[in-house]
Amino acid sequence: MIKRCYVVSILLLSFLLQGCGAREIEKKAFVIGVGIDQGKNEDATSLPVMNGTFQVAVPRSLKPEVTNGKAYQNFEEKGHDISEQISKIAQISNKELYFAHNQIILVSDKVAKQPQRMERLLDFFVRHEDIRRSVRVFITKGDTKQFLNVENNEKLPSLYIDTLSANVQNHSRTASIKRLGDLQEDLLAHRSFVLPVLHYKSTDEIKLGGAAIIKGESSRLTHVLNEKDTEALNILNGEFQKGMLLIELKDNLYIYKVDKSKSKIKLQSTNNGQLTFKITVSLEGEIQEVNKQMDTRTTSADRVKKEVEKQLAIKTERFINKLQNQYKTDVLGLGVYLEKHHHKEWLKLRNDWETGENHFSQVKINTQINTTISSAGGLR
Repeated sequence: MIKRCYVVSILLLSFLLQGCGAREIEKKAFVIGVGIDQGKNEDATSLPVMNGTFQVAVPRSLKPEVTNGKAYQNFEEKGHDISEQISKIAQISNKELYFAHNQIILVSDKVAKQPQRMERLLDFFVRHEDIRRSVRVFITKGDTKQFLNVENNEKLPSLYIDTLSANVQNHSRTASIKRLGDLQEDLLAHRSFVLPVLHYKSTDEIKLGGAAIIKGESSRLTHVLNEKDTEALNILNGEFQKGMLLIELKDNLYIYKVDKSKSKIKLQSTNNGQLTFKITVSLEGEIQEVNKQMDTRTTSADRVKKEVEKQLAIKTERFINKLQNQYKTDVLGLGVYLEKHHHKEWLKLRNDWETGENHFSQVKINTQINTTISSAGGLR
């Protein structure tokens, strides 16, 4: 909320300023969101075409007394790259696109599936001198254009998406928010990573859920995780914060509210060329809700704790099996751990970690789940 007010205040201030500085500001169009979609190639070249949507704030419509009219304008152009799109917009607009207040970058799943496209796209934003490294990046299911036209109680669709992402800390069903600066490091190192996924529900509603796997060697989207698998990934990566876990025990449904989580990776052995990792996950929380009255004579907090750990172990081990055998992609950070703590071993494996022999799919991964129940309600 504070961040949103700050952005709106800056835009209002920019509009209200007077004098020489104001004249310079009036020449700028404040970009607050960018969307990149797949375009149709209509010329003789074989280069892929993208449609860019640049959402610009209209400061006068942000003033409290103004109730009519959109507070934003979307500039749309196509081109082989973003620079070409911006150049075309300059031909029809008397204002220069100004990116210093940009909040989000949306990339459609169709664009992200093209080899090397993510790397080339984000390279433009990383190199742009006005764009901050804190800009948040999302993958969209479907064209980004529709997301940048959502109308609800927020005047600016881009800020709606930005503040929606702040709620990630209150649930565990989407990938952690990634900022431009974080992605630059992953892309340069050709590391695989995940991005949060936006789903279009209606003209006034967007849903945030799941995770898009961007494979390091090809810099392209290869798989989209459902919400259950994303939850398992967050548990293993220690990024499960303030979420709810549903645990079944003897036909009872327990809600385990997680307040804190962390994970630790350790290489246990390298016997006969077989690498064995151990991922230790620690969760702290409380039993917040039970779907029917309990008999505390037969159900104890210790029993619920053991059941929570058992079910989480099943959930995470099932997901690890998918990662190694179906996706063959390391988004657990095992390669990063090897590079940092066992560099000589990593030098032997890095060229075929996710490709070729795919060493990642062959390593053994053990998990240990430790839970702490700080409050057990009626349990003892």
